[in-house]
Amino acid sequence: GLAFSPPEPQAAAAAAAYAGGAQPGRPQGLPMPAAGGMMGRGGGNGCAAGAYGGPTGQMSTAGAMPIKALGGSTFSSTGAFLGEGFDDEPPILEELGINLAHIAAKTKAVLKPYGGRTSVPAEFLQDSDLAGPLGFCLVLGTVLLLKGKVSFGSIYGCGAVGCGGMYAVLNLLSHTGINIYRTVSILGYCLLPIIALAALSTALDVRGPLGYALIPAAVLWSTNAAALFFVVLLGLDDQRWLVAYPVMLFYAVFALISVF
Repeated sequence: GLAFSPPEPQAAAAAAAYAGGAQPGRPQGLPMPAAGGMMGRGGGNGCAAGAYGGPTGQMSTAGAMPIKALGGSTFSSTGAFLGEGFDDEPPILEELGINLAHIAAKTKAVLKPYGGRTSVPAEFLQDSDLAGPLGFCLVLGTVLLLKGKVSFGSIYGCGAVGCGGMYAVLNLLSHTGINIYRTVSILGYCLLPIIALAALSTALDVRGPLGYALIPAAVLWSTNAAALFFVVLLGLDDQRWLVAYPVMLFYAVFALISVF
């Protein structure tokens, strides 16, 4: 029936020591952990880096610091969300392989194919740019959409089948051969006159006598440009008409899609 109570002087000393940061068995001078810092996420120890922000034991709230990357460039964690990234990072179009100046120069070469071999720069024939052809097919589908025709499936389907057939024909005619990417690039760039025909058909009635002149002109223009590129690239001067015939059929299909 006797209750034990510590002497009053010892209880007061223990309370004062705990309030000052000392604990039994804890070295003097070590800061107290922050509230909730004894146990980290998942039950781990809360003494990880950043648990103690200073003598008071509060978490540090300083802003994101730039990280030093290899090569001397800096990367900011906040800049990643704002679309900034590394200081020496190239533009996004260059990373994607899209060169707008090159697309514009190759487009001019397609629109002026009547200068013979001298009108075809060699670097245009050696690249396999697919950004321009895919963009032109998208533009053609958008123009036809203005007429109330949803023809994206027909454009990409006929384009895939036609490019595959031209790839096979060109490799049968040539000893050096050509890859599928260059074939698609040349045929896609030379689709520009057909796009112009589709744009005119939105404002004019090309199913009558006017179409009898515009449709063959657009098909022959595209055929001449693409055949010239293939002949110069593969050295098929003696077989130019054999190259031009399947190319003409290819663009005739797109002309029919654009008009009808």
